[in-house]
Amino acid sequence: MSDDLTGTSLADYGKTTYERYNFTCVYCGFDGRSFDGWMQLSIDHVRPKSCGGTDDLDNLVVACRARNSITSRVKCEDDDTREDIIKKKLDRVDERRKKFYKNWIKNVAPRYLDRPLPETERESP
Repeated sequence: MSDDLTGTSLADYGKTTYERYNFTCVYCGFDGRSFDGWMQLSIDHVRPKSCGGTDDLDNLVVACRARNSITSRVKCEDDDTREDIIKKKLDRVDERRKKFYKNWIKNVAPRYLDRPLPETERESP
């Protein structure tokens, strides 16, 4: 098995991007500096290639896989700036997190946790 990572997001532009953002998801702050954490990171195109985005370093950020998946459907307009798109993605992450959390509290936690939830967790997001 080859150790060569050329052509993957773990080398080339990815290596530079991970280092630039200190192995941290720009959308939630997830710390990917441990091996298992690092395995959960990916490179996100701020402006997706489908909307004219490029592999230019200014268009790349670090995202955890969960946030990268959540933000993949964010629509961007031709005149949206990088900051506009990141704001839209942060809003989407916040909106989806609240929705997922309500579902988790209602359907997952009561069935699968072997202890009651602390009051602070019941009221979170």
